[in-house]
Amino acid sequence: MDRREFLRLVGGATILGFGIPALGRRVAWAQGTSPVADLGLPELTVTFTDAGCKVTPSQTTAGWTLVTFTNSSSEQEDSPDFMLLPAGMSVADVTSVLATPDAAPPSFIYETTFAGGPLASMGKTTQSVSYLTEGDWLVFSAGEPQFAGTTLSVTAASAASPAPVAITADVEVSLQEFAFVGLEQPVPAELHIWKLTNTGQQPHIMIVFPVPDGTTTEQLLATVMGFMTGTPAASAVDLGDAPSAGGCSALSSGQTLYLPLDLTAGTYGAVCFVPDEQTGAPHVLMGMGTVFTAA
Repeated sequence: MDRREFLRLVGGATILGFGIPALGRRVAWAQGTSPVADLGLPELTVTFTDAGCKVTPSQTTAGWTLVTFTNSSSEQEDSPDFMLLPAGMSVADVTSVLATPDAAPPSFIYETTFAGGPLASMGKTTQSVSYLTEGDWLVFSAGEPQFAGTTLSVTAASAASPAPVAITADVEVSLQEFAFVGLEQPVPAELHIWKLTNTGQQPHIMIVFPVPDGTTTEQLLATVMGFMTGTPAASAVDLGDAPSAGGCSALSSGQTLYLPLDLTAGTYGAVCFVPDEQTGAPHVLMGMGTVFTAA
């Protein structure tokens, strides 16, 4: 990934900071082999095309939901954002604000709820398990064309609704200001379920991608800073065309998402690009990036 591509993807999402950097092209597994596919949960199928976003069905019940996402757009990588419509705002209100460039992110993105969704590369399908509360949700892409989305109605759970299913996660990570807690020790390689919980106060995303063996967290952060300033650090590492290993879209404070990730043994980076509520700086520039290993 060169600097121009990095700045296009991050700069194009400065309103929300939820754009997905195209660090690679190999995010997905064969349909039906995801370890969350057979839990008996209500399922939402989300498909992105260049014409917009399609969600099937358009109504579901509150609770844990299997999200199956297919990226059929020309975006090299994308992820569905699930945003509970802010109080007193219509879809038209929200999309108008999001589509209008502004110096600061809109305040409502720090006040409403984002439930998170899985990352998929072009032509691929991925899955996650997200928790949706009762209300009207906007499902959209923060890629290009930006903010093309659709609404999802989530009704109150009833006695007839499926009971919650216990999911066993092999890796648990807390997203907070400004760190990924839980990656201090090596994580298991190959396909495992990750439990991601936002224990902070602001929304966060997590993008995971390979980095050269021996890379340190300090080198990763210096490399990202160099991409954004145009002045490469002496300690910068060459990320090249390293493929993304997966990730999730915006997750609000208190929200949890279960994400299958298939990591080969090696060294990885994790970053968050959401803009800080006070300064507007991407969280990665405030230290929310780390290097970890899978073994």
